[in-house]
Amino acid sequence: GGLGTCDELFELMTLMQTGKIKRKLPIILIGKKFWKACINWEAFVEYGMISESDASQLHFVDTAEEAFQCLTKGILEVEGQEALCPSSPKASKRSLQETRTGA
Repeated sequence: GGLGTCDELFELMTLMQTGKIKRKLPIILIGKKFWKACINWEAFVEYGMISESDASQLHFVDTAEEAFQCLTKGILEVEGQEALCPSSPKASKRSLQETRTGA
């Protein structure tokens, strides 16, 4: 929960912002009070450091159960978007497999 954790968090967010990580996976921060008190996320948006879209990937929870629900929901949303987007690598792979098998 120190500077190393913050460094890794910002690195992950940067990789998503720059498109190095293609999927918009949820970023789950455990300890609502801690994370909201330590970093003023709203100010990051107001000053243009992150977009509303970037901020919407942050999910603040207090329990492992909440984290699991949030992660599961986020993964299902990503998979649903990939199924709808024919240009995604996963969708392209499925399409190629369907062509080969005639499915």
